[in-house]
Amino acid sequence: MAEPSTGTPAGAAALDTPTRRIADYAAGVRYEALSAATVRAAVRHLIDSVACALGALDSRPAIVARRIAGTATVPGGASVFGLPQPTTPEYAAFANTAMVRFLDYNDTGNGGHPSDMIGAIWALAEPRRASGRDVILAMHAAYETYAAVRRGGLHGNVLRSRHVDQIYAIFGGVVGAGVMLGLDAQRMANAVALAVTPNIPLRVARTGVISDWKGCATAHCAMASVFAARLAEQGLTGPARPIEGLGGFRAMLRIDPLDFDGIGQPRAGMSAIESTGLKHYPVEYNAQGPVQSVLSLRDRFRLDEVERLTVSLHWGGWHAIGGGAGDRDEKWNPVTRETADHSMAYAIAAAMIDGDLTVDSFRDERLVDPRLRALMQKIVVQEDPELTREHAGELPRWPSRVDIDLFGGRRISHKAELPKGHPLNPLSDAELEAKFWRMAERALPRAEARRLLDTLWSLGQLADFSTLAEQFRACGAGGRG
Repeated sequence: MAEPSTGTPAGAAALDTPTRRIADYAAGVRYEALSAATVRAAVRHLIDSVACALGALDSRPAIVARRIAGTATVPGGASVFGLPQPTTPEYAAFANTAMVRFLDYNDTGNGGHPSDMIGAIWALAEPRRASGRDVILAMHAAYETYAAVRRGGLHGNVLRSRHVDQIYAIFGGVVGAGVMLGLDAQRMANAVALAVTPNIPLRVARTGVISDWKGCATAHCAMASVFAARLAEQGLTGPARPIEGLGGFRAMLRIDPLDFDGIGQPRAGMSAIESTGLKHYPVEYNAQGPVQSVLSLRDRFRLDEVERLTVSLHWGGWHAIGGGAGDRDEKWNPVTRETADHSMAYAIAAAMIDGDLTVDSFRDERLVDPRLRALMQKIVVQEDPELTREHAGELPRWPSRVDIDLFGGRRISHKAELPKGHPLNPLSDAELEAKFWRMAERALPRAEARRLLDTLWSLGQLADFSTLAEQFRACGAGGRG
């Protein structure tokens, strides 16, 4: 744990208001204030994150990250899924987050995937011999910060229109890491500055032909968050005004002042982690509803009857995976897995042909399936201004509509108001466990997977997180790079 701060160092500039709000909140958050619903949600999101990592053990980012992590053996360090020996916290944060993120199957909140931050917390929990409650508290603080940054002015399409990517993960990630280290307010403010100042990610990571970096961008945020928090713990200072200062975040993006006064406050009766959805299908979140709609209609037509299929979305969905960012050609001709799971046309065509959408729907050989490619050319994706209006609000609803025009003039339609997994239409515990087992069977013998799942459910009672982390190392011997 960090030594108590003695106050602002002599000659130090006053913090800007947004940084001070984050730091004060993070330094004062306490487990005893968490509701039972928040604790339960944290456990469920941890299970979901581990499941996603298990399904990605053989992915190229996982293999590359494990190879690099394996070059540094650190007794008392941090564990990586499928790596026998512990490594540095920074390497562990990157590698584990890359696995959680790779399948695009992990949770989704307002503006991205908040569970991308959990790898930063794991990486510090183990060497600190933190308890399960410590991990839950750090997760809660990270999710609250993530949500507050969006609510405080970086909502809607502010970042997307300025070509900035998952900035929420760097703010929330460093808070989670800082809470895990027990940083006081001054050190927490320095950690925020040290994380944000050098790490403004570019939106190019998820446009056009999408590379491996799409799934690694927030892994880098997790790694940077751990490094920044550790530097701040040792007394290193960062800019006092990283957000409001001359040459700071606001000046770079030319945006209005940010308001983080409501950080940590429940909205609509829910904490941030409670209001974050889980994915039913392994594809970008805007496709969850349309895939659900297509599968519900599938027994009402034959594929050879389809003349045209139209998917209507809110603006952000159309921009993200429907060609609205000027990348229609790449979305309708995906040459990488990463492009395919960010292509509405691909996801819909695969679901129509397969009768489901699974991680195997995105295998390399499926990308060139001529039946799938022919069907994609019949798919149109568009923004519907009415759906854009319905989507807006404190808890976005992700509405979508699918209209299928059949030869002969018949049309069948379905509107998804709330995708399965949305906080208002949640996965049950049984559905979450089914998702875990689908991924775990790829990585572990059943008895070991059962032990891992039982340990995850008991997170709140764990005295030492290393009890769980050591099980990470035993996963997926066949997938080690």
